[in-house]
Amino acid sequence: MGVRSTQSTAVPESPRPRRIAPPTWFDLRLVLGVALVLGSVLVGARIVSSAKQTYARVAVRHDLAAGTVLTAGDVELAQVQLPGPGRKQYVLRVADAVGRQLNRPVAAGELLPVAAVGRPAARTTVTVPLASGAAPDLRKGQRIELWVSTKTCTSVVVLPDVTVQAVHTDSGGSFSSGTAGQDVVISVAPDLADRVVTALALEEATVRAGVLVGPAAGSTAELADLAVCSSASK
Repeated sequence: MGVRSTQSTAVPESPRPRRIAPPTWFDLRLVLGVALVLGSVLVGARIVSSAKQTYARVAVRHDLAAGTVLTAGDVELAQVQLPGPGRKQYVLRVADAVGRQLNRPVAAGELLPVAAVGRPAARTTVTVPLASGAAPDLRKGQRIELWVSTKTCTSVVVLPDVTVQAVHTDSGGSFSSGTAGQDVVISVAPDLADRVVTALALEEATVRAGVLVGPAAGSTAELADLAVCSSASK
């Protein structure tokens, strides 16, 4: 009887599965990702905040022509949103605008550019009395033309283009225009101020004014001599 020999075969061990370690806060990629997200949030919040930020700048209350000398009643502070480069282009304080002269027209509500104002040149202030009906209701900042006429002299232009600095109700002072008239204050060169005074002194003179629109008038060098009216009125 034969004997069977048995030979045991070794069973190989199964490989151990690799376990994926859970991420930790010390993982460099995770830290960098969180930092990028937080940075984006902070930058976005700053952009939104700066977009809503306002700055105080001087704005004009009403339309004003070139040549107007600004007073406190002509300007006010307004809170506006401005880009970085634009913040230096406009006047910051009312005190910086008062007493300055416009070198170009500005519109009501417009921010006052630093480049639009300068120191007023030497001028003579003259008050021109206008009788009722001799002019429309005038206001500061308008450009007007002045002309004079007498009984024996047709209308002659006194000033072709001048800016109104102020308007007062006629109080019956010198050269009074009577009740319901307007006393218009202008600021002109000394020789033109003499011309206005000469026109007002003409016998039975009537001075009228009209509002100008459009481009500024040309030179005053070719104005008619008021002596024509002076001699004709004698």
